[in-house]
Amino acid sequence: MSGDDLDDRLSRRFDADGDGDDNESLNDTKSQTDMSSSTSQNAQKNKKAQNIKKEWNVRSFYLDDDLDDEVTAAFKRLDLALSESNSDVDLKKTRHFYPLLVELGLEQVDEMDVEDIAQRLEGHNTDGTE
Repeated sequence: MSGDDLDDRLSRRFDADGDGDDNESLNDTKSQTDMSSSTSQNAQKNKKAQNIKKEWNVRSFYLDDDLDDEVTAAFKRLDLALSESNSDVDLKKTRHFYPLLVELGLEQVDEMDVEDIAQRLEGHNTDGTE
């Protein structure tokens, strides 16, 4: 296979509009409206992702044992409550619960002022002492 054949195959596979132009020219032609529409479409696509491990971004963080126990218990309580409510939601920890925790946490952090956050963090020293 020649280098040109490989370039053509890669171009067809990865070039969004098939004309062989680089991403810079494509980005230059997009308006702000197109970008916001694209962001909205990506958000919808992400919620319907078939394989979240391939399609979503990875975030790793560490929790102390007490907080980890609280997260596990909260998941189990919510899963039980949803199953008893005859909800159509089949709660998945990675797909539903973790994003919900982060989303709700971000909403609460947005409503807090810096002093409230500083007080909260002072109560959770990183060296394990309080």
